[in-house]
Amino acid sequence: MKHIGTKILAGVLVVLLAGAGVLIWRNLPEDAPRLQEPEETVRQEPEVQPDTTATLCVAGDIVAHMPLVADAWNGEAYDFTHLFADARRYYEAADYTTACLETTFNGPPYSGYPQFCAPDALASGLKTVGFHLLSTASNHSMDTWYSGLVRTLDVLDAAGLEHVGTYRTQQERDTVKIIDVGGIKLAMLAYTFSTNGLPVDSEHPYCVSVYTSDYMTDCSAVDYDLIQSDLDKAGQSGADAIAVYVHWGNEYHTEPSEQQEQLADYLFAHGATLVLGGHAHVPQPMELRTLPDGRTGYLCYCLGNLISNQFDPYTNLTAAVTLTLTRSGETGQVTVSGAEYAPMFMLHASDSNEGRYRLLDIRKSMQDFEQGDTSVVNRSVYDRMKQGRSDLHRIFGTDEVLSLAA
Repeated sequence: MKHIGTKILAGVLVVLLAGAGVLIWRNLPEDAPRLQEPEETVRQEPEVQPDTTATLCVAGDIVAHMPLVADAWNGEAYDFTHLFADARRYYEAADYTTACLETTFNGPPYSGYPQFCAPDALASGLKTVGFHLLSTASNHSMDTWYSGLVRTLDVLDAAGLEHVGTYRTQQERDTVKIIDVGGIKLAMLAYTFSTNGLPVDSEHPYCVSVYTSDYMTDCSAVDYDLIQSDLDKAGQSGADAIAVYVHWGNEYHTEPSEQQEQLADYLFAHGATLVLGGHAHVPQPMELRTLPDGRTGYLCYCLGNLISNQFDPYTNLTAAVTLTLTRSGETGQVTVSGAEYAPMFMLHASDSNEGRYRLLDIRKSMQDFEQGDTSVVNRSVYDRMKQGRSDLHRIFGTDEVLSLAA
């Protein structure tokens, strides 16, 4: 008993001393378990994902006047691709390219203003030259009524073009449109202030995304509840950022209206990173905007007509805007890390040495003329393009490479 008691006392002593950080192995039976030194724990730092960078090209409003439709007829079929021969390199170089559609595709007979209906070949031509998505929310969304609206979307689907702003069903309206821009997911929203006095189909009230509750009269009452609901859904959609197309403002005014300014501020304050405006038929200011959380966003009140047959001042001026988007690997937030634009000039058939309509890259066309190439541009057009480039700098309020305001 004495021998057993001694062993127990020694074991208790080892346990007590071990608890104090001291290990004693003497007087323990040979088969007693030994206490092990604790292994050093290596702390694993979370792996930071690399940043993702992609480019989005934004163009102006597609206004399919009948002279352009006639010019696209080659004797056998309609082909609109020649219009974009100079500009398409900007569309094709970007990861994703968008514009606003101000016509419908409801089959022949075709028509221009005031109720547009263009050949289906315009849709396939836009796809061919590099476009990916069209905003269909404009004051011409109802030009061929609900049946024409539905057929327009069917034609865009057949051409492989995505779309946002008009809808065939309530489910389509309730589903947030998410596009993939080089690995960056953008939730796309689109609105128009009006439908030119043509009422949205009463049996399908969801078919056009109209942001004013008085769209048949003054178009002055902004439906912020609707917009906020859409922004909330877009913010919960899993997208990395939100882009909003808005058809707004006063036609032929190169400055934004008070409603445009207020709505743009609201959109940025409530989650938008990009605000892409149209409708005025002339360029309006653009800027990089510091957002409430410190990121950089982009705003253009209007890029003007992409294509048209209008002759009013500045209606032949537009630009291809290339935005560089960067998603932080650390935070997942998207910022506009770069923005620049290529000035464009809509050449009318009556001014062209070729006798055809064409959207000209001003910088390239001026350079070609200066080097002696007069196959397309004559001296009169050259002088007008030179003035047009200066006008774009003044109206947009920025040089061709944008920077944040001081």
